[in-house]
Amino acid sequence: MPLGGYTTVQPKHVELLASELAKRKLPVIDHFEPIADFEELLTFAESNPTPIEFAEQHPAWRLESVAARVIEAIAIAAHETLDKAEWETFTQILLEHVEYLYTYPEAPTAREKLAAGSALALAGSVCAMLPQSELWHLTGFGRIAANLAEVVPKSADSHVIHPIEAALTLANKLNLPILDPAIECYNTVLNCNFTANNRLKFPLSDKTFFHYLNLEFGGLEGVKYNVLAGNIAAAMSEYTIYRKEYSRNFKDISHLERTDTFSTAKVSLECLLKLSIYPTPSISATTQIGIAALLFPEFRRSDQLLKLASRRYKWIVDTFFYPDGFHKDTSLHSQTEAITDFARFLHTYDRVKHSCHFECAEDMKALLEKQLEACIYISQPDLSFPPFGANVPDNLDVVELCNINNFNQRDSEPQTLPYALPYTGYYVMRDSWESDAQYLLFDSGPLGKPGYEDKLSFVLYAHGRQLITHDHGNRYGDSSRTVSERHNVILIDGKRQPTEPAIVPDPDTRWITTYVFDFVEGWYKTSDYQHKRSIFHVKGEYFILHDVVLGVGEHLLEQVFHLNTCREQFTTPYIVPDIGQALTREPGHSNIFIGAVDATNLHVKLNGNRLTYHFQRELPVVLNIILFPMKPNMEQRPTTNAVSVNADPDVLATGFTVQSNGVTDTYLISDDGFAAMSTSETDENIEFEGEYLFLRGYKFVMLNARYLKVGTKILAELDEPCDHYMN
Repeated sequence: MPLGGYTTVQPKHVELLASELAKRKLPVIDHFEPIADFEELLTFAESNPTPIEFAEQHPAWRLESVAARVIEAIAIAAHETLDKAEWETFTQILLEHVEYLYTYPEAPTAREKLAAGSALALAGSVCAMLPQSELWHLTGFGRIAANLAEVVPKSADSHVIHPIEAALTLANKLNLPILDPAIECYNTVLNCNFTANNRLKFPLSDKTFFHYLNLEFGGLEGVKYNVLAGNIAAAMSEYTIYRKEYSRNFKDISHLERTDTFSTAKVSLECLLKLSIYPTPSISATTQIGIAALLFPEFRRSDQLLKLASRRYKWIVDTFFYPDGFHKDTSLHSQTEAITDFARFLHTYDRVKHSCHFECAEDMKALLEKQLEACIYISQPDLSFPPFGANVPDNLDVVELCNINNFNQRDSEPQTLPYALPYTGYYVMRDSWESDAQYLLFDSGPLGKPGYEDKLSFVLYAHGRQLITHDHGNRYGDSSRTVSERHNVILIDGKRQPTEPAIVPDPDTRWITTYVFDFVEGWYKTSDYQHKRSIFHVKGEYFILHDVVLGVGEHLLEQVFHLNTCREQFTTPYIVPDIGQALTREPGHSNIFIGAVDATNLHVKLNGNRLTYHFQRELPVVLNIILFPMKPNMEQRPTTNAVSVNADPDVLATGFTVQSNGVTDTYLISDDGFAAMSTSETDENIEFEGEYLFLRGYKFVMLNARYLKVGTKILAELDEPCDHYMN
């Protein structure tokens, strides 16, 4: 079949089912009247091959659409006459659709899940002569039980009720096991009195458990003998002996020792069957299915369950993660959880791969390495994870994560200081890999989990301590602050409006890095205003935070910074409201100086560890802030001064100087792209054509620029503007 290594269905199974369908002896299904015919189904299949992965964005491969085609195919089988080749082609199409429904229960509504479950239960009964069918119809009945009570179909919803009734009736006529919860739910919701000949209940009876074992499997000879003799107690003892012997070969898999008795193995089988019905959460449940299928090869359908895990992993690898290796919800919790799940499975597979094949193992290994590399590169100087996003993992750092997953960091020594995850939107600035390094992580989107509005926020760690963090109080039930207020962002009139739908990666983000500086720029766009934020890092020294808010009218702007407090004590930061300066004062620790270049109409407020700069201004507004990390016991603070900039009236241009450590740095910035700017309010006149200038004496960095003259010296004169240029 086109699904290749992702299915246990073989040509012999197709031929067997085709020959049975050709006999037209199946009861019940003749009640379904086809709308289409075989030729139409074939035309569709040729134009739309069944995807290996879940294609929920494709209308034809949403569960409800697939379920409808399965019902239509069953109706065609009941009424149309085909030749042998046509029956086999028809059967192959049907089985591919059934396997798709079995593998992917994910859908946005209970009604769609119910339709898919009903079609799967009915198709599983239609295919009862195939060994794979038992899991298909049990899974279908499980999904009916999970969704019927939520949907509560009315008597007029015959298209919903008819497949359920047909699935139950056909399974009963064929004496197939029907899940007890499906029967109970059906009778309760639809006010029926259906009774089954063969009800399957959890927990499984001891006798039923042996039905799910492959008694021909090597090592189960004693089990088989006693089961056939009807001596279940002796069979249980023999099976425990088998499991203990099997477990001795896997002493390094700690959880395996908990499945070395009959009772624990029975619980594992029950969990495996339940997870195959609804494998949620997607990654961890698929991991559990895969591991159990590997470690219980004696289960009768372990090969089918391993294929299920393989196909779902293929979808997970390609769907849940960005090409840069990070989980698409941008949560560190989800990232580390996925890493641990992948590593657990691959470790188990590595022990048994001589006896089985897992189709996407190499893809998983490649993704795992990329995931771990991403975690290493975004780790802070103390190797902890940055306090970014929802559900930051507590008490776990990158070293522990690598150790847990048997990943040798020496095999992946960092090759660079700064690092970009452009799809995730994380940009890391750092000046070294030492523990006292300066480090800043900037988030340029996408937003990640719904409601977690941290785009353009950042965290800062320097000289041994977290200096600017996020407020995660809401994780512990504190709802006094809005989602936006818990991040280092700009609020406009006390809130943040929903942003426009994200394009991934964000085409508006700029990222430039050299051995001297790092620069990042991102945008937050709404229908009423646009916020551009850039950060320029003079490596080993300080950061310039540049905010521009475009729009119309007068607004209240709040620039929010969450200062980190030492656990041992909290010393109130020193605030100079009139000039917009704040300084943390933690004795014996590093501290942060935050200074505004322009303090016009500025009010500084401190609420706990939340520092806010309030501005009441007419838009557009430019805000320049220096973030100056200070080593322990450092007293000297930088000073900033605004300088007037000569530019075209249509150009939004600002300039300022920063004095620190005996040197003066000058900045000229245009927020209208490439522009001609000049200033005479420095030691020497400066003429500049470009977008962003950093100047220290005659050393400079210029972005999107071509010309620089200081005093009488022309320091740069290029034919065309250059993305970045420095001397």
